[in-house]
Amino acid sequence: MRPDKSGAIMLAANFFWRGLPVDVLVPAGEAPKKKALDWLMKFSTEKKRLLIYQMKEEWFAFGPPAFQAEISGRIARGEKPWAS
Repeated sequence: MRPDKSGAIMLAANFFWRGLPVDVLVPAGEAPKKKALDWLMKFSTEKKRLLIYQMKEEWFAFGPPAFQAEISGRIARGEKPWAS
C-alpha cells in the first residue's frame, strides 16, 4: 500500500467497532486507485475487518449495514467517522 502506487494512505486498525478492527483509507490525491480499493475491500471481507475510505471529499463505509448506518450518521452529524 505504497501511497505513490495505491493513491492512498492506510491507517490500519485505526479504531474498533463492536470488537472488529476498522481500517481507514485516505486518498493521497483525489481518490485511492480502483485496484488498491478493490484489493482492500477483498482483504477486509476475508479478514473480517471493516473499512472507511474517502474519495474526494466524501466518506464511505464498507462492512455490515449497521456499521454503514452508524458511520453515515456520524458524518451527517458533522462528526469525524472515527469518533467514539
